[in-house]
Amino acid sequence: LLVSSQASLLTVCAEILCSLIFPMQWSHLYIPLLPRSLTPILDAPVPYLVGITADILPDTKNDIGAETIVVNLDTNEVIMGLSTPDLPPLPESRRNKLEKALERTAGDVFWNARGLTSKRFLEAKRLDTKAAAAAAKAEEAAEREKNTAPEAALSGQTDAE
Repeated sequence: LLVSSQASLLTVCAEILCSLIFPMQWSHLYIPLLPRSLTPILDAPVPYLVGITADILPDTKNDIGAETIVVNLDTNEVIMGLSTPDLPPLPESRRNKLEKALERTAGDVFWNARGLTSKRFLEAKRLDTKAAAAAAKAEEAAEREKNTAPEAALSGQTDAE
């Protein structure tokens, strides 16, 4: 289920999703822009690719099935239904390859859609790496301190005796 405040965006995104599965073809219910009067169809127990405007979404809460995946195009949110099975994680190497391909082909559009610029993303990633390294060093120092504390206590006892 695609949701957006812009009706034109719903149709474009629905068509893009259909083209992404090429050479296969979507053969189930396909309504890029569902009118308010037909929202009860969202409870149908069939696969569907349907778009609704954001103002209709609150009225459809009781019609949306438990396995429906809602994609809000305005806020870049994907909301899994309560009964939707979890997706398997994407392997790290394939995720990196996909991100690089998106960067090459879509450039800043990829990052801007997520509210980031590539520069800000790389800076945040660098800061995360530095923070992770600092945390690892602090953890190692705490571990060394913990290991040397009993030795110091023992050496203090033997000197006093």
